[in-house]
Amino acid sequence: MLISRFDSNIRKKQGFAWWRMLTWVLLLAAGCAGVLNMRHAQKVWAALQALPAGDEQIPLLHTMLSWDAGYLIGAFVVIVPAAGCILRQSWARAVLRTVALVLCVWLAYRGVQAWHEWTMLVEQVRGAAVTQQSQGFERPLLLQLALQAISIAGLLWLAWQLGQPAVRLQFRPRPG
Repeated sequence: MLISRFDSNIRKKQGFAWWRMLTWVLLLAAGCAGVLNMRHAQKVWAALQALPAGDEQIPLLHTMLSWDAGYLIGAFVVIVPAAGCILRQSWARAVLRTVALVLCVWLAYRGVQAWHEWTMLVEQVRGAAVTQQSQGFERPLLLQLALQAISIAGLLWLAWQLGQPAVRLQFRPRPG
């Protein structure tokens, strides 16, 4: 069955576009992350300027700045196709699908890494006093992992939705 852009049945069946809502959430999250990374980079830059030349902390601060720059570029890479999808530009649909899948892989990797680091830390500190203090960090870690799992599910769903024919028809064709 060939679905055309002018098929009235497809147009009538469209309800609330949840994929657009999730795209807005993704855009806002990337914008907030970009602002937070920019503020952190400004603070690291100010600390770097205050240090005398040859200080041993300078390479560490340069590494922090490079990570901040990488995360800012990553936020920009998410913001541009998300905004394009909100404006229903056809080029942005495939790009945002790819970005969503890459974010899924990144979130899964970071979740496994955080869990592995946590278990290694618990194994290293078997003392009773340290174990009681470390239990206070377990709840935030579990909350982080739960939010990452929900994010992965949402991003996979978004990537799937952006590939559906009914959603594909909602985007403007490329000018010829």
